[in-house]
Amino acid sequence: MKKQMFFVASLCSAIALTVIPVNAQGGGVQSSVPFKFTVSGKTLPAGQYTMIASSNQVRIQDAHGRMVAMVLANDVSGRSAGDNGKIIFHCYRDYCFLSEVWAPTELNGRQLLTSRTEAGLAKEERAKYFALVGEKPQKRQ
Repeated sequence: MKKQMFFVASLCSAIALTVIPVNAQGGGVQSSVPFKFTVSGKTLPAGQYTMIASSNQVRIQDAHGRMVAMVLANDVSGRSAGDNGKIIFHCYRDYCFLSEVWAPTELNGRQLLTSRTEAGLAKEERAKYFALVGEKPQKRQ
């Protein structure tokens, strides 16, 4: 009986470990960002990124799949993510800040917390909103 319970518990654990990463990857929005932007106090260069929205956070991967940033985020509703999702930036003069990530597999978007730097710039001028529509992920061969 103990062997059967151990086997069932091991099987459930193996299935959970297999399903969780696949589900987390499903919440991603892939896009080519044509300008440098700031997230969590870190400035990232223009390039190909995947933003993975999950519960209370957004993880950002570069074109090579390396995680380059992870930031806390709140649920936000009221918009549609569309078929491939979208990414919204707030831009002030030469500075752009990642603001929202809308993954096509999620009911709500994720809104990043406003940094002190962005809040200071927002006092001086109104932000310009810049939205990027997610790209359809390429199948790996």
